[in-house]
Amino acid sequence: MKRAKPLLYIIFFLISVLSFPPQSYAAEYKILKTKHAKIHYNQDKDLGDFIWRISGKRINQPADFSLAKSAVDRIIERVQSILDMFPDNFHIAIFLHPTYKDGDIALYKHKARALDVYVDRVTDGVLAHEIAHAIINSYFDVPPPKKVQEILSQYVDRHLWSDY
Repeated sequence: MKRAKPLLYIIFFLISVLSFPPQSYAAEYKILKTKHAKIHYNQDKDLGDFIWRISGKRINQPADFSLAKSAVDRIIERVQSILDMFPDNFHIAIFLHPTYKDGDIALYKHKARALDVYVDRVTDGVLAHEIAHAIINSYFDVPPPKKVQEILSQYVDRHLWSDY
């Protein structure tokens, strides 16, 4: 019976792996890598609209994505500077959704270290607010209570470009 247990574990493992198809979640998206983020999007237009809404500038699609990279990294680095929090190897996934449906315009998911953003509603302030949540959660071993995070994130939103 002792030899049967490892065999049963192997069979159970194989059945469980083969029963559930691999997720194609990431396969649906194009990915643009920046210094601090991976931006997941479906169409170049979504990325272009996102950059326009957070930077006020249009990108030449699909030829030049350097503006897209710098716009996102600039906001991330600005948020780090405002909070004076520089987590080691900070990196976040940003998933762009073209059309707002309901709920939050943008939302940070701590366990996934990912940010969902509706392209047609996001602003630089909204993005900075959610990035602040990501930075705060990455900076502390035990993240502060949600109320404290919200106060700090609202502070970032209000002072994003105040000294420019």
